Amino acid sequence: MVRITGRHIQRNMRAVAHAIAQQELEGLKVPESTIADLNRVARGEIGTDEVIRNIYRRSKNVPILVR
Repeated sequence: MVRITGRHIQRNMRAVAHAIAQQELEGLKVPESTIADLNRVARGEIGTDEVIRNIYRRSKNVPILVR
């Protein structure tokens, strides 16, 4: 993964918090496991491709709508 600065991590964490809040405003509940993955992305520990794979793996019996 790419090394990122503390300021970038803070910005990324705010973006994750805002994205989660937006989902909640729309009446959706983001699973804790997905939030944990998104926070790991924000810190530069994993990439978004891994988050997507994890979501698909955890949601085998749930239809996922892709636009």
